[in-house]
Amino acid sequence: FRVLDGGGESEKLKDVVRQLELRGLAEFVQIDLSIVRGLAYYTGVVFEVFDRGGKLRAIAGGGRYDNLVSQLSDGAVSMPAVGFAMGDVVLGELIKETQEVLSRLTKEAASQRALDIYLVIAKEERRSDALHQLQQLRDAGWRVDYPLSPTKVGKQFQTAEALGAKVALLFGDEWPQVRLKDMGEAEQELISREQLVARLTELL
Repeated sequence: FRVLDGGGESEKLKDVVRQLELRGLAEFVQIDLSIVRGLAYYTGVVFEVFDRGGKLRAIAGGGRYDNLVSQLSDGAVSMPAVGFAMGDVVLGELIKETQEVLSRLTKEAASQRALDIYLVIAKEERRSDALHQLQQLRDAGWRVDYPLSPTKVGKQFQTAEALGAKVALLFGDEWPQVRLKDMGEAEQELISREQLVARLTELL
């Protein structure tokens, strides 16, 4: 491997390639001495990542920067580092072109969006009570969401359904009881705050 300024070999670059070969990754690497990263803090090898077809511009790029931590901490800490940044637009285009990945990603995103519980705030006076309950339910491990601003009750139930919530809890005139609705059933039930977690555990 030739360096541009000295006509010799780069030991750092050779070592990187050697390590990649040991890991069985050398076939995925092409040495390109024309790559120039636009940031001055790099202190060693730099790299860019492309799709196999080479149709897109760099998906990611980075390199070694051994002095950056020291510079950012005013010399308080010094340690070697390597890192990279990814381009979200290019990555998005690559995902769209790879149907299997797009399908798996869409499925996973949908499962992560699905809620366990949606809090319906029928009376704004009960918002603080709903938010207090919200934190307790999240601490118990459930996925919970709520309206960020005053919204009609019907619209809130529509949102709960759209988000895939299994249960809706309505905070209104019945407080300190809460109206619980299993989103898969037509019936609703009134339940006390003290019994709420136990009842939700039965349903979810």
